[in-house]
Amino acid sequence: MRAIKWLRLVLVILLAALVPAILGYLLGGIFGLIAVLFLIIIVDWLIYWYGDRFLMKWYRARPVAESDYPYLYAVLRKLSSSAGIPVPKLALAPIGTPNLFSTGRGSGSTTIVLTYGLLRALDSEEIEGVLAHEIAHIMNGDIAIQTVVSMISGFILSVAYALGRLFSFAFQGGKGEDPNDSFLVGVLAPVAGGFLHIGLSPSREYLADEHGARISGKPLALASALLKLDKAISFRPMKGGNLATSGLFIVNPFRGNLARMVSTHPPTDERAERLLKMAEEMGVFT
Repeated sequence: MRAIKWLRLVLVILLAALVPAILGYLLGGIFGLIAVLFLIIIVDWLIYWYGDRFLMKWYRARPVAESDYPYLYAVLRKLSSSAGIPVPKLALAPIGTPNLFSTGRGSGSTTIVLTYGLLRALDSEEIEGVLAHEIAHIMNGDIAIQTVVSMISGFILSVAYALGRLFSFAFQGGKGEDPNDSFLVGVLAPVAGGFLHIGLSPSREYLADEHGARISGKPLALASALLKLDKAISFRPMKGGNLATSGLFIVNPFRGNLARMVSTHPPTDERAERLLKMAEEMGVFT
């Protein structure tokens, strides 16, 4: 299973390198091709080692100490011990839309990022359920692949965001609308979505739900949390975030046609239904 995940990642990297490599060859011959390939290797290396920092900067997430949130760290320690992995770091993003995601290179260098909105929207049992989901992603070896694929796709959309902001400052005095509504994002979102669908299988969310429910022993709490998050996001979707990072979050935080195009999540109601069946099998009724 993990070999297939990494093969999907390699395919994304190769496809993302194809157009720049062709342009390099057309413009500079074999030397242009070599220069572009060398640049691509450097960029991919930076994404692998520093992609988590870029993602946290995109969402203004700040690491928090155990003394600031002792309850959350106590839950993380318990879940990490059950999963047999090192305790991940914790960060908070100043975002009202309730959600969370994990980023990093592996089980020893992972950060779980929660939004402030999530802490207000979920109760303690549900927070434990969603943290267990993220712990399962770490245990299953998903985090590095999710981070790299999201960063590659995110850089594609970042070009559109940058040009959109330039247009906004030039012609609208910097008072543009949501950057995800720009024409360029609409053009490049299908490309980014294609890379996301190649690199990230929806089955990883089902597995993280299942394994997270078994780690915490609370499938009903996770099901309740997923439904709460989905409903809250339908009323208050995330604004200004990078659409290509949607696959990192436990529930797609964006809404609209472009958001559906880049989403790699199974339907939330189907995920909740599977968790309800798990609860019956496990004999969990509260």
